[in-house]
Amino acid sequence: MTDLAKLVRLEDPNFYLDDPYPVLQRLRREEPVFYYEPLDMWVMSKYEDIRHVGRTPEIFSNHGGITLNDFRYGNVTKNFFRAEAENLALVGPPRHNEMRSIVSPAFNPRIVAQIREQVRQICRDMLASIEIGQTVNWSRQVAEPLPLMVIAILLGMPLSELDRLKYYSDEFIKMGADLSEGAVGETVAGLAPMYAYFDELLAERDRNPQEDLLTTLRQAHKADLISAETVHMLLAGTLTAGNETTRNTINGAIILLSQHPDQMKLLASKPDLMRNATEEFLRYVSPVRGFGRTVVEETVVRGQRLSVGQHVLNFFMSGNRDEDVFEEPEIFDLARQRKMPNLAFGIGQHFCIGAALARMEIAVLFEELVGRFSEAALDGTPSQDGLQFNMWEDVRTIFH
Repeated sequence: MTDLAKLVRLEDPNFYLDDPYPVLQRLRREEPVFYYEPLDMWVMSKYEDIRHVGRTPEIFSNHGGITLNDFRYGNVTKNFFRAEAENLALVGPPRHNEMRSIVSPAFNPRIVAQIREQVRQICRDMLASIEIGQTVNWSRQVAEPLPLMVIAILLGMPLSELDRLKYYSDEFIKMGADLSEGAVGETVAGLAPMYAYFDELLAERDRNPQEDLLTTLRQAHKADLISAETVHMLLAGTLTAGNETTRNTINGAIILLSQHPDQMKLLASKPDLMRNATEEFLRYVSPVRGFGRTVVEETVVRGQRLSVGQHVLNFFMSGNRDEDVFEEPEIFDLARQRKMPNLAFGIGQHFCIGAALARMEIAVLFEELVGRFSEAALDGTPSQDGLQFNMWEDVRTIFH
């Protein structure tokens, strides 16, 4: 039997590109709480254990960082934001709840419902320019701009600035990329102009308040609920998190539909499956591969003793294929009966605040897509990159 220690290579992008799922299946069966020596890290591959870690912040803390680069180089996530900023991704209770309550109204069901038809029109306009039988760069024409446009609307940022917003978002997402420590520092330094840009937008909201997140955060700062640096962090975090997960899912979903034409036909014939389909896209793609925690109180999981200071990786992409939770998990099935939620947006206190918005975007886009096209085929092999995220670029598709 091959030694799992030689197969699990968390810091090697090729591990993810070479189909890691057979190795993850072995982890779940043989060593569900697996010790990864290079990072003094315990890997949680079972759904139940991932939920346990996510729901016990008093034992498993975010304070030491969440990305693999945090555990390689020392909390690079914190370095991406100004030192004075309270980072929502790293702050624990009770302050996390206070900060979340400031931001969450911008993502409530009423707001999501308000912008649904606006999102639908954006999707229609994007798809209208796609000609049957012609190659389209799905990534650049649809998957990249759509989430950015929706987040810009939510924040109250001008749509004319999409290129700038994409640049900032792409640079921030490098906190989880396969970069050297020096390259991470260069990326952080290159983000300096973003803060002046945010200040311009916030000053405009002083003169002209709107029903948007820019105004909400500006007013929260003026009420001494959060610092100016934390406002910047929340804007950058919303821009990045709201863009990346959705973009990756949209790219991954069109690849899956191209590979499974029967599923695209099924969705076109049964549009009431769209909610199920959205969840299956998220489960199967797992746009975020996993996030980490640091042990702050000695504990035992499945007989393994975890010591204070050690790290834990909640391997979402493995939990989303857990045989004890999802029947025949390796099969892509848009009609799958959902007994338990997938882990695409995390679990527990740090569950993605924009999950409902992302789900709406994905559902509306593919409602419009299957109403217009019956087949999708890949033109070439999409490029894939990333360490922390399942990221595709240059996905080229032909529709019929």
